[in-house]
Amino acid sequence: MNAQTDSFATWTLDAGRAQRLGVGAGELSVLQGRVWVTGQGDGEDRVLSRGERLRLADAATVVVEPWDRGQGAVLRWQPRRAGLQAFGLRTLLAGFLAAFARKAASSASRPQGCM
Repeated sequence: MNAQTDSFATWTLDAGRAQRLGVGAGELSVLQGRVWVTGQGDGEDRVLSRGERLRLADAATVVVEPWDRGQGAVLRWQPRRAGLQAFGLRTLLAGFLAAFARKAASSASRPQGCM
């Protein structure tokens, strides 16, 4: 990678060279050239041109490669910010539902009504 700041990384992808993005969620932007993107988990391959972006839930299996023969590309990767977004709404919701289920099971096991 050529340049890196706190919030994003920019790098040149040489012609004929494939690159795995890595782990985590974020947004891939094409600054120059065109790239072929595969492995994002939906069974679809994409070709992105200059100025286009692709949001990825997890870049662990994503591979990018220049699309045009003999030409490279310049890319920017911006990871998703830490905090509640990184923690994940799915994780938060799963915790809430598990607590709700425990409470419901506890209430169901107690005698109900007048005795």
